[in-house]
Amino acid sequence: MPSYKIVFLGGGNAAGYAARAFVENGLKAGELAIVTEEPYCAYERPALSKGYLLGAARLPGFHTCVGGGGERQAPEWYSEKGITYLTDSRVTKADLANRTLTLENGEVLSYEYLIIGTGARPVRLTEFAVPGAELGGIHYLRDVKDADALVAAIATAKERAGKAVVVGGGYIGMEVAAGLAANGLAVTLVFPENHLLNRLFTPELAAVYERLYDAKGVKMVKNARVVGFGGVDGKVSSVGYTDATGAVHQLEASLVVVGVGARANVELFQGQLEMTAGGIKVDGQMATSVPGVFAVGDVAAFPLTSVATGQVSHARQEHVTHCRLSAAQAAKAILGLSPTPYDYLPYFYSRVFALSWVFYGEAPADAVKVHFGDMTEAKCFGCLWLGAGGKLVGAFLEGGSADDAAVLKGAVAKGLRLPAEEGGLGEAVVGSGAAVVAQLKAKL
Repeated sequence: MPSYKIVFLGGGNAAGYAARAFVENGLKAGELAIVTEEPYCAYERPALSKGYLLGAARLPGFHTCVGGGGERQAPEWYSEKGITYLTDSRVTKADLANRTLTLENGEVLSYEYLIIGTGARPVRLTEFAVPGAELGGIHYLRDVKDADALVAAIATAKERAGKAVVVGGGYIGMEVAAGLAANGLAVTLVFPENHLLNRLFTPELAAVYERLYDAKGVKMVKNARVVGFGGVDGKVSSVGYTDATGAVHQLEASLVVVGVGARANVELFQGQLEMTAGGIKVDGQMATSVPGVFAVGDVAAFPLTSVATGQVSHARQEHVTHCRLSAAQAAKAILGLSPTPYDYLPYFYSRVFALSWVFYGEAPADAVKVHFGDMTEAKCFGCLWLGAGGKLVGAFLEGGSADDAAVLKGAVAKGLRLPAEEGGLGEAVVGSGAAVVAQLKAKL
């Protein structure tokens, strides 16, 4: 039975960053094994819905930790560091009481410490028995295999002048729709909300991006729910949806991409670990309810302090930044470095076409929203969310520099109070985005 001091289960972003943290803090050769179902070593997963669809990203170019400013950890990097990397290895049983993992081939691994980084999987429409959801040509995007299949489907659709439908108006839906349109396909976005990225964008912010998508030829069908798919010879050919009145419509489609959410992969640990918020409950060191077992990334439900209320509750954050930071936190805890309790400021970003935005904090529905900058020409603009007493609890910026983004992050983290009219920023709000950033910087 192969035995390791540490086993990292999962091959996503977190695996690569955990490995880096272990190496930087004194890991010895032979102490760490990483186990993944994928045939590849850890890579920067966000590239799949961005550069990969445009042909600008391919392995080994985006192995971790290039996305976080570190060294590119290709397979030989792990070998040189004495790290065992088991690819194409699916774990079928986790026995936490006996500290063993059983692989599909029957091999059993033992460990002293286990880090669970099994990530999340796309919500599939087959789970809801949507008619035709099993047809070929309906794609989901989570790993390189999915991305390769989608790239091939794009090429085929282009040759046949096919039409594409993207189901979902969130992050994945927006990014994939932009990628498909950039490849020259006729694209329709179908989603149930009133505007794009409903959980974050205000109607004013959404309008800017919707104008851009319209200019790029992307059609949008809002307030629509997909009710089925039609097919020919086992391949999707149409998408059926209902509008706000309940009337049923059909869209021609030879290519469909679905992005309607994700679920944490925690099934191996049900009944063995305490669960909450759809994931594995951990403390500020990313330690679970079982000694020696840690959870990081998408599966970890960690204590998160609300910047709006100050209350602490367990929450999951499906974002690459959290994957990186939580992985390093667990590594340091295992090595006995006693890191300070995990303190995370929610952060999201996206790139679509020539635009790129960042968001820090929270976007409460009851917050006062202060829009600023040039939203007509879609240059440098954004929005501030002000809570009780004018406290800055969320900040969105499009078109700013890295330094500008750092100012917004610092302003939210500090909880700047902007109690005066127009968020305490005066004429800056109706001026340039740079003027707002400058005023926030002056208040830090």
